[in-house]
Amino acid sequence: MENLARPQMDDAFGDIFVRTILSDGSLPVVKPLLSFLGSHGERPDLRSPAKTARVALLADIAHFMNISHGRHPGIVDYAAHKIVDDAARKWLIEAIDGMTAERSYLNELTVTAGPIRRLAGQDKVTALIEGQSKNFEMLATSDRKGCPAGAAIAFVVDWHQTRALLDQVALHIGLEAPATTLPSVDHCGKLAEQLDDGAGYRRAMFFGSGQLLAQQRGLWQLLAARHTEMMAG
Repeated sequence: MENLARPQMDDAFGDIFVRTILSDGSLPVVKPLLSFLGSHGERPDLRSPAKTARVALLADIAHFMNISHGRHPGIVDYAAHKIVDDAARKWLIEAIDGMTAERSYLNELTVTAGPIRRLAGQDKVTALIEGQSKNFEMLATSDRKGCPAGAAIAFVVDWHQTRALLDQVALHIGLEAPATTLPSVDHCGKLAEQLDDGAGYRRAMFFGSGQLLAQQRGLWQLLAARHTEMMAG
């Protein structure tokens, strides 16, 4: 991820860091899925394969996001053991509590959405997603100072950007979507600014965030590919 020169710009580091996350995050992958669910709504006249693909997409989003982030401990929990800065204490408490609520939300979505459809190569897909948990843990528990903070902040910012898709799932399956209590994007930027401890720390933060976002984009791209396959069926 070629962002190492960006902290040398005149803007505050926290602003640069958050803008980079927003630019490199999962939203471009999620947008077409969000548009599909929003445009098709609950139309009773919807015909297959679109109708079948909609039901499958709802289950995929709930199940695979739950596999990746519905378990405790998660990215923020792991990172909390590595981020010792006093400036991060309030943010970490809010993020840990917020993800506890998000996990409950994911679990509820998964139970209500019903089972996923088994497509060709399903076992490999499940193994790949479960393997991502190890990658998330490695980033969040890295001994490279700044990497866990970069990964945790990027995760929360990207979650805000893609949370609307979870809410669309809730809408379609008849659940009420709770408001997220995760730290705001603005709060994430302020924390990055407070943690800034020089060029080496910044590089580590960008490394952690870049690797985290690559994993998240990969997850959403996998869901998008399954959706495309269902639509073609």
